[in-house]
Amino acid sequence: MSNQPSPQKDSNETVLGWKFVIIVGILSTIFLSFFYLAMTQEPDYMPGAQRKIQQEKELNHSHSAASEVAEQHQHP
Repeated sequence: MSNQPSPQKDSNETVLGWKFVIIVGILSTIFLSFFYLAMTQEPDYMPGAQRKIQQEKELNHSHSAASEVAEQHQHP
């Protein structure tokens, strides 16, 4: 008697293998998507984000001051 695997057993292993590959692929995609979003979105409490907010406030303040000066020159 020979120890040859049955064809049905091989097809079951192949199906289980493909299911495993698909599940691992889906879970990896979800994990990497969350990881990418976490790395690209800098939280507000980080020093870099606070510096950026401060610079935007200063820029808006200087822009509004320049607008007021321009309006005053137009209306004598």
